[in-house]
Amino acid sequence: MCASNLPSSNTCGAPPVKIAFSLLNYRPGKIGGTEIYLRQLLAHLPGVLGPDELVVLLGRDQAAAMPAGPLARLVVDASDGQLAAARILEAFTPYRARFAERIMAHSRCDVAVFPQQSIFPKRVAVPSLLVVHAVQHLLQPEQFALFDRAFRAAAYPYGLRRADRIVAISTVMKNTLVERCQVPAEKIAVIPHGRLELNPSAVRPTPRVTGRFLFYPAATYPYKGHAVLLETFARLRRGGYDGRLVLAGQQTAYWKTLARRIRTLGLQDAVRHLGWLPLAEVLEVYRAAEAVVLPTTYEGFGLPVMEAAAMEKKLIVSRLAIFDELGVPPAFQIDFADVAQLAAALVRPGPTRLTAPAWTWKQCAAALVDLARQTRATARAAARERVVS
Repeated sequence: MCASNLPSSNTCGAPPVKIAFSLLNYRPGKIGGTEIYLRQLLAHLPGVLGPDELVVLLGRDQAAAMPAGPLARLVVDASDGQLAAARILEAFTPYRARFAERIMAHSRCDVAVFPQQSIFPKRVAVPSLLVVHAVQHLLQPEQFALFDRAFRAAAYPYGLRRADRIVAISTVMKNTLVERCQVPAEKIAVIPHGRLELNPSAVRPTPRVTGRFLFYPAATYPYKGHAVLLETFARLRRGGYDGRLVLAGQQTAYWKTLARRIRTLGLQDAVRHLGWLPLAEVLEVYRAAEAVVLPTTYEGFGLPVMEAAAMEKKLIVSRLAIFDELGVPPAFQIDFADVAQLAAALVRPGPTRLTAPAWTWKQCAAALVDLARQTRATARAAARERVVS
């Protein structure tokens, strides 16, 4: 049998499959770890397809933002704004995004992969895979504005029902889908994010930041814990720590609140935000950092854990089940509201070694292709049974 966690070349004798990979929800620079996930998959899928085909579906703005690669593309003549409006209308009204349906039909695919939490367009004539990255809206609804909660309530359950198979990016995610969304366990496959394969010594330290500093790469959403980190960092500085705090990632509307708090705490010269950075520059900041901190209160996976481990850095995280799954040792899991725990973690010897085995991105890509093959085969078998009966 084919192993779903190893690079596959379709050696099971099945006919070639054509896969549509939808990026119609993609917003470059605005989707955090999911963007890294998408870019890594697209980089590794060509090497694991074998005789199978894959076509990427894009809007015109997305196509302009992404460099051309070896994978075939189909571009729908719609802007980011038009695609977002169509998704909203499909979620709340009987409207059908027929322009998106047409490009899906034009792909002549056997299976559609929706790697960003929701199925768009909603009417898909072929078997589908849906990748679920987060269910925070169920666990921490107070973190979302009223419209965001309403949209997720309208769009996400439909995708979970409609998809033939669900990809959960962690076992913690799978368990939550089973317990909170009543998704049958057998419908869910766990395909985690991959680790970076690199030589840390070959990465130059960033020239943008000098001296001693802690690094936190995350979009400035309230649940990411920036506010608690700032309070504790201020106490750490008062206790004699002479380093700085460096942030990176999308600056959301919440950044204005954080910027005011930085001024109130007198940290203007001690905190620096570099904005959103491409992965290559993020690695350079990792290389120079004294430690990487993740004070988040929720993560679907936690790619900075894999990145920091690959860069052989000291890693200090909050206490979450997902970090146990990724193998972060308990000594490096802390309550970020307690400055003594942060200070103690900083003096522990590093780097932080993960105790759980990690997948490569090539394995992740191969497992997704293998699941697409299985889904097509299952759908065909079910169709034959209906004809016979």
